[in-house]
Amino acid sequence: MAWVVVLCLGLLLPLGHSKTVHIYVSPKGSDGNSGLDISHPVATLDKARQLLESSGIKDNTVYVELMGGYHNLQSTLHFTHAYSQPVTFRAYQDQEVHVTGGKKIPTNLFTHVTDSSVLNMLPSSSRSKVMQVHLPSAGVTDYGKMTNFGFYRSRTAWLEIFINGEPARLAQYPNEKFLNINSVPGGRHGKVFTYSTHEDSRWVHEKEPWAYGFWYWSWADDAAAISHIDSHKHQITLANDTHYGLRVGHYDPNHLAGYYTQGGYFRVFNMLSELDQPGEYYLDRSNGNLYIWPNTKTGTLDSSDDVTVSLINDCISMDRGVGNINFVGFSLEACRHEGIRGDGLHNINIQNMDIQNLGSYGVHITGSSNIIVSRCNIHSTNGGVAINGGNQKTLTPSGNIIEDNHIWLVARVGAVGYNAVSIGGVGNVVRYNHLHDGQYTGLMWGGNDNIMEYNHIHHMCVNTSDCGAVHAGRDWTARGNVIRYNHIHHVLRHMPGADNRGIMLDDQFSGVHIEHNVFYENQYHVNIGGGRDNIIRYNVFYDATSYPVNVDGRGLRSTSNQATLQNKLKSLPYTSKTWADKYPKLAAIDSHHPMAPMGNQIYDNVFYNARGSSVVQYHTSGIIKREYFDVHDNFKASPADFWSPREYDFRFRCSAETWAKQKSVPEPIDINAVGPRQPTGPKYMQKAIPQRHSTSHPASCSGSIVG
Repeated sequence: MAWVVVLCLGLLLPLGHSKTVHIYVSPKGSDGNSGLDISHPVATLDKARQLLESSGIKDNTVYVELMGGYHNLQSTLHFTHAYSQPVTFRAYQDQEVHVTGGKKIPTNLFTHVTDSSVLNMLPSSSRSKVMQVHLPSAGVTDYGKMTNFGFYRSRTAWLEIFINGEPARLAQYPNEKFLNINSVPGGRHGKVFTYSTHEDSRWVHEKEPWAYGFWYWSWADDAAAISHIDSHKHQITLANDTHYGLRVGHYDPNHLAGYYTQGGYFRVFNMLSELDQPGEYYLDRSNGNLYIWPNTKTGTLDSSDDVTVSLINDCISMDRGVGNINFVGFSLEACRHEGIRGDGLHNINIQNMDIQNLGSYGVHITGSSNIIVSRCNIHSTNGGVAINGGNQKTLTPSGNIIEDNHIWLVARVGAVGYNAVSIGGVGNVVRYNHLHDGQYTGLMWGGNDNIMEYNHIHHMCVNTSDCGAVHAGRDWTARGNVIRYNHIHHVLRHMPGADNRGIMLDDQFSGVHIEHNVFYENQYHVNIGGGRDNIIRYNVFYDATSYPVNVDGRGLRSTSNQATLQNKLKSLPYTSKTWADKYPKLAAIDSHHPMAPMGNQIYDNVFYNARGSSVVQYHTSGIIKREYFDVHDNFKASPADFWSPREYDFRFRCSAETWAKQKSVPEPIDINAVGPRQPTGPKYMQKAIPQRHSTSHPASCSGSIVG
């Protein structure tokens, strides 16, 4: 795919007959300067943006050189139109550059708490540890609003605090895990519930308490303000309804409840009385006092510590039509909403960035083409990268590429909908990324002809159930999607509720090719949720905690998805020549029992499961039919048929190797061939790409079996 490299380089190189201009920006500069030489830099990125329209600069190739230090935005850096030649905002000579939506708070303004009324509210263990600062004395009076979050809401954060780049969190109880709801006196759609803890005697004097939980389903989280706490009845009244209502919970961190034991658990937060460990804080909005137990090695603050609070919403935004802009090699952080956002853009390159400590997605670009996000670190956000583009009706590809990124800890506050990567539309490519440690999905997708390959995805769905590390749902039309050459592992169910899967084709999603992947130590490796025409081949399925592949026929037993599926079908020209030539089975769907799971194929895979030799779990009765699920020519292995599973080395040996050669099945993708190919993030923080090589000596081949 050499054309991709040419495109990437083309975004950074002068085009046509334009000259090259450099604009210098320094925190020590002045916006009264010309900015055109290193000795006279301007002070702000917005002034540099304005200079792009100046005579002698406009219509030339421009490098906006960001000099080392902290560039604190006073407002969103806002672009309104396309540039005729490339404009690049980059770290000058790879210096350490931080562009923030926040403000530094001098550490000498922090003092230990002496107010007896505050000390009495604090837990005894933290009274000597908690420090306070009067934010108005530091010039900060915009505290933002406490708002709902969770379940696909785009979160705009309240004022947050970061110490040495590490986020603090509002004080909560419990510090980890959840409390069960014991009863719901007002019924499912009421606002009142009871619980069992005497800790609530400490909560009754809180000024602005909130609660967060999985109130009804274990796949739907929600936050709500608390209007009343009755510590005698151990009863909370919420200020507003939750998304699906309330139910009694059966959450037990020591014993995982079954499939039908959904939701019904919560925690409380924004409570001074629960500020009991490093990294927690509380802001009294009535007087502007912020209280924090510093998450530093010493547990206190000195002049070497960096304390930043977030102030502005979006860091960078682009209006419809904006194009030919590159952002390269610096850190973007501490904004209350998104890092880089826009709609209807073209030719945007985001490269070697460190995007962190945001209230929502690091990059969120919709309806756009030729967007490239590469070699970035994106973490401590509420969502990683969300991009869609292309034209579904004409099947015109977007040319969007997300590659060689390291994306992790992307559901910092809340869970469901804050994915590491989300794509939609046509012809998006997601490849060579390392996605891990998310509360919900790693890669959510929709649309047509998307390629998801060579990714390393693990430890997703860690705080939810009914989740897939790679996840799509409720669409017959989203054909042409390929998931290949990925390593997907450690996607397990830690919460009550439905099962978690490595790849989840939910609610009759159809037409996906899943091939050449390696799965290990997931609850289920792959799920086909009643969909059609899915092909699963050439994969390694190693040691699921439940079953390797789970399939069902939900469309046969329920019509709950039918309206959504049919409406999407009718919205697209699926019988037109363009569509019918490409997806002939879709064009004929109306004449082939559309609600039945027709045409799925599972073949030429290698399976090993410690709990038994089963390949497929059929979750609905009456679906073991070849026209539904054609399961054939798979190999049932033993651990000895792989080189070194403990070291993620699943090369075939023994009977598996013999079988694979007979069937012309390719060797599994190596762990060293997935994930970023190059160091990620700005130059100053780059680390070498780790390599994993097998060092153990495999056992003899006598233990392998053929089935």
